[in-house]
Amino acid sequence: MKNEIILKAESLIKEDGVHDTLLKNVKLYKTSFYDKKSLFIYDLCLILVLQGKKIGHLGKNTLTYDCNNYLVVPTTLPLECETYATKEEPFICMMISLDKKIMYEIIDLVNKKESLNDNSHSLGVFSDKLTPDIEDLACKLLNILHSKEEASILGNSILRELYYRIVSGENSAFLHKMFLNSNHEAKIAKSLKNIHDKYSQHLDIPSLARDVDMSVSSFHSYFKKITSHTPLQYIKKIRLNKANNLLAQMHYQVNETAEEVGYENVSQFSRDFKSYFGYPPKEAKASF
Repeated sequence: MKNEIILKAESLIKEDGVHDTLLKNVKLYKTSFYDKKSLFIYDLCLILVLQGKKIGHLGKNTLTYDCNNYLVVPTTLPLECETYATKEEPFICMMISLDKKIMYEIIDLVNKKESLNDNSHSLGVFSDKLTPDIEDLACKLLNILHSKEEASILGNSILRELYYRIVSGENSAFLHKMFLNSNHEAKIAKSLKNIHDKYSQHLDIPSLARDVDMSVSSFHSYFKKITSHTPLQYIKKIRLNKANNLLAQMHYQVNETAEEVGYENVSQFSRDFKSYFGYPPKEAKASF
């Protein structure tokens, strides 16, 4: 990204953390510290990196998003992210929520005009090359975020063009699939949303498959392609990371945490927790 873009972003964010802007779909994030690996749960968003670099890990897959590559997450997914940043050169990015209604409209129009090549990408997240058009739109967004009037009048049109640019990206075939309701990918996206909303409830694979009108075998196969995890592995990962937050930041006790995230057996919860994080639940606060 150009220096002028970084300067405009820094004028809007003085401190580390997530910052709201004059547009509800746009947030700015800044950190001045290297982070070896932390879990970020992304939900239907575009990440434009203005400075620094992140490497996202999903199973055995890695994705780099930096000043030359943006990240698109067309569904709800957890990424374990390694952040490269220093006090002299902090990591700065724009986190832009994708408006479902507008995305449906654009993808419908694009699909009527042309059929994009499917490069067999099946993972539920992808990175793509930053183009001059997208860089220009990022600059325009930062400009209007200094003015309530300009943000109100111009914001939606800039975002709509930005959505169109990522829909037209080289690796965007999977994004198209996610917004075609009859596709397996769209059905898995719906199931992922259900899991994140209901992770503390009893979840079984036959019911999850039935809810999205898929056979168990097909559901299992597509779920693993998109998330790099089996459904049971994914549910366990979400529950354990929620548990870690409750223990480390909300000061929950181990037994109430287990119940809160959907475990019926505290001993099983403790075993799973230690196997996943490398330390028992009672040490979560100290590790945090």
